[in-house]
This record gives sequence, C-alpha cells and structure tokens, in this order.
Amino acid sequence: MIKQAARTDLVHIALAANHRYLPGLLVTMVSMIRSSSQKDRLQFHILSEGLSENDKKQVSAFAAEYGASPPEYYEPDMAPIRARFTAYKNSHAAFLRLFLCDVFPCDWMIYSDVDTLWLRDPCELWSTRDNSVSLLWCRDLPSICNGVHMYSKWNPDFDESRYACSGVVLMNLKRLRETNFVAKAVDFVNKWGTPFFVDQDILNYVCRDDAKLLPQHWDCMMPTKEAVNGLVYHFNGIGSMFNSSFSGWRPLYYPWFRFYYDFILKEPDKQVCGIFKRTMFWALGLFYPPVWLIKIFLGWKPFLVDNIQRQLFFAWLWRRGKWRW
Repeated sequence: MIKQAARTDLVHIALAANHRYLPGLLVTMVSMIRSSSQKDRLQFHILSEGLSENDKKQVSAFAAEYGASPPEYYEPDMAPIRARFTAYKNSHAAFLRLFLCDVFPCDWMIYSDVDTLWLRDPCELWSTRDNSVSLLWCRDLPSICNGVHMYSKWNPDFDESRYACSGVVLMNLKRLRETNFVAKAVDFVNKWGTPFFVDQDILNYVCRDDAKLLPQHWDCMMPTKEAVNGLVYHFNGIGSMFNSSFSGWRPLYYPWFRFYYDFILKEPDKQVCGIFKRTMFWALGLFYPPVWLIKIFLGWKPFLVDNIQRQLFFAWLWRRGKWRW
C-alpha cells in the first residue's frame, strides 16, 4: 500500500495512462484543476504504465502551473494482472480499477478515464460521497446496456437499466476492502473468464447491489444528447472519438482539442505539426474518407487505421474550426 497522505481534506483522484495517452492525461488533469475552486485539495495519483521520466516531469509541471499539489506516481506491478486477465485492446491497464482499494489506504477516491474533459469542480462530485455504497457512477450508453446479454448467464436477475460506466466513478475504497471486493473480482474471472467490458463488467456484477447512480451529467458519453449540457465530457476512447459515423457530434469533440491546444500546448508545436503536415491537413480536410474506406486499404493494420483517423480529424478541425495555427 502507498503511504497515507497527511492531510485529511484532500480529494484523491486516480488517473491511469501510458505514453500514448499522455495528451489525454494532461487534458483530464488540467481541466479538473481549472474547474476547481479549491485547487490545492486535489491530490492526483498517476498510475503509470510506461510513462517516461520526461512524461512525468511534464505532468508535474502542469499540475504546479495550474495550482494543484504535486502528483504522486505509482508504477503498478502488471505481472499478476497479465497472468490472470486477458488483455483488452492489448492493454491490461483497464484492470487497475479493480485493485485500487488494495493499493491506496485512503477511504475514497475519484477514478477518471483520461479521455474525459472536466467542466465542473471535482470537489462537487467528491461531496456526493455516500458511505452506504461502494460505488457512485453513471449509467452507460443505452446501446451498451441493452447489449449486456451475458448477465443473463452471470446473474439472471441483473437490472440492465442500472448497468453503469466505470469511466468516471467515485469509489468507496474502505467499503471495497471491508467487503473483500478484490477476492470477489478474482472469483468472477476464475468462474466466467475475462468479460468483454473487462473491469466494468466485473464492477457491475460484484457491486450490483452496492452502487448508486449519479446524475448523467457527471459522465456524458459521446455521442449522447446529454453531452450538450454535460459537466464531464467522456469521449469513450481517444481513438474511437474520431469515428466518422458520428459526424453530427464532431462539434462536441472540438472543446477537447481546443482545450489541448489552447491550455496544454499553449501554441502549436512546429515539430508536431509543421508546414508539410498543415498543408496535408488542409488538403485532407476537403475530403473526409469514411472508416470503411480506410479499412479497405489498411484493415490489416488497426493501429495505423486509428492514427490515420486521428490525423483526418485534425484536418477536419483545421478546416472548419474557429481557430487556426
């Protein structure tokens, strides 16, 4: 376990990322700090799955610049997780949520995915803590909830209308320890294997009668109509947010990138986006190929498809956004 912090008024926040998700980590953390009226209360616990020392220095520098306490870094031992769980999208980091109560001695913790943009004070979410339950979170997308058919086998009495998303969750770590949550999660996997939605399915199953739903604005997933008035935008994966089938919702993605460029990069990084790439953005912005067309040529390279979709979306923004490099 990590050493208990001396202050008792801290809002403990866990964020997990590797180098690829460094931009998301920065946006999530800085947006939380900027939205808070009590910045010095925010204590970030960064679960690093391969962040470099330079990455950590950058994260710490932004935390200091915007007024938060220095982040604490934790390098989880992924070996036991890799041995027990099947990877999800080539990463085992999704399982870290299951072990937070064993890692951190604090009573409560906010866990947030790093594909979120916070427009409301995390301290306000912190104030909703309820000691009678282990988790406070929001319903998942209806399309996902209606498709959770495996629960008919795991638990025929499971109420799909209460199926929740683990992207933003207020966790009662003390109660999770008291109820032997980790052992129950391991028992679930031993019996049923690794579920499709990994930790989220496990949390929903084990805590099905020990969780409370929050107002949806604390986890507005994209694309949903609730996102228009959201307090926390959840883009459901920095990669999947570029799916061209969601073209009507691209204006809602704009705040994430505007935040990234205005507050994170401050000004364009010419090494990241020089004159050649900007020219390509301008040209590609004229023609936005659908995902199926990209996959025809590059379907055998899913990682490359994902990156090309990102670049095309930057092109779309550059052509149509209200700002310019």
